[in-house]
Amino acid sequence: MKYIVDIEKMDHQGRGIAFVNGVITFITDALPLEKVEIQITKHSKKYNEARLVKIIKESPKRIIPACPYYSVCGGCNMMHLSYSDELEYKENKIREIINRFTNIDINKIKKIIPNSEFNYRNKATFQVKETIGYYKDKSYEIIAVDKCLIVDDKINEILKEIKKINLEKIYQIVIRVSKDDSMVVFKANTYDLNIDYLKDKVNTIVIFNKDYKVITGKGYIIDKIGEYSFIISPGSFFQVNTEGAYNLYNKVLEYVENSNNLLDLYCGTGTIGIFLSKICNKIIGIEINKYAVEDANVNKNLNKVKNIDYICNDASYINELGDFDTVVIDPPRSGMDKDTISNLLKLGPNKIVYVSCDPITLARDLNILNEFYDVLEITPVDMFSKTYHIETVCVLEKK
Repeated sequence: MKYIVDIEKMDHQGRGIAFVNGVITFITDALPLEKVEIQITKHSKKYNEARLVKIIKESPKRIIPACPYYSVCGGCNMMHLSYSDELEYKENKIREIINRFTNIDINKIKKIIPNSEFNYRNKATFQVKETIGYYKDKSYEIIAVDKCLIVDDKINEILKEIKKINLEKIYQIVIRVSKDDSMVVFKANTYDLNIDYLKDKVNTIVIFNKDYKVITGKGYIIDKIGEYSFIISPGSFFQVNTEGAYNLYNKVLEYVENSNNLLDLYCGTGTIGIFLSKICNKIIGIEINKYAVEDANVNKNLNKVKNIDYICNDASYINELGDFDTVVIDPPRSGMDKDTISNLLKLGPNKIVYVSCDPITLARDLNILNEFYDVLEITPVDMFSKTYHIETVCVLEKK
């Protein structure tokens, strides 16, 4: 059934909000102050989801999306807003979440740090089945893509070359690039792929079939964040936005100021700790993923950093490590678990710098930490233009 509704505001996923028969309804691509015709796609007693059928009255903030795939591709969801309006939405989103779920003064939330609007991603994952592209929004149908506007142009150039080979045995392709390097990972059910054509087009080619097999090149690429170099293995995590990571880490650097003994919790491949190594006397990084710890040690040696040690263990292990004056936390989207928070409070560092990729779990964790720590500042950092995602950096000081 179709309805005509007025859009009141946007939710935290960038969807328009309206009410149908008193039930809150989330409408993809709809903007506040618009009158639109919608089709309900999901119905429940508590909420509806709907697609936009027709705009009857258009918002003055609506723009024509630059991407021809925007209406069907699931990769972006904020391209119908100007970038300045997108930044305003994201900053307000942080304010609304902190105000709703915590008692923290929202005046402690600073101006958002912007990102490049386009071509910022150093990694893209393409799905393959008869064609190559991205999944359609909320579907496993593949939308054929010739060019993606949010990825580095070198990825688009490599994609063009990949389309010239036989993709029959391949189900997914990951392309990573840096300023001087490139890597393609073909995920297939066999190592027997005819990909010789690409060997002079890409620095490193890897096939994944239960494990990674290097076909040509070093088996990794190197990227730089500021003055530091980092090895990126086929399966390792690295920030998909190098420029955005530099902005984020500089804010962490500013908040840490200096440290005699710093704990880098959820340290991954060691990027934040290495970036902070010049202002710290001693750093210990904890990461549960053993492959990430292996990469972290390689990265430490690559940058000739002598004051960091890495431990492969769960984040809650911190109560075994002694005293730290500063702890930097960069947890997964789920935030910190109860044991880790409990042990962190027992550890009682003077300062905590919390990097978050989910403002909801950030608010939850800050509510617990705020009993023992003052939140001094919260800074949103945009690393994912054209999407509703937002990073946040907070600095807390012991009461």
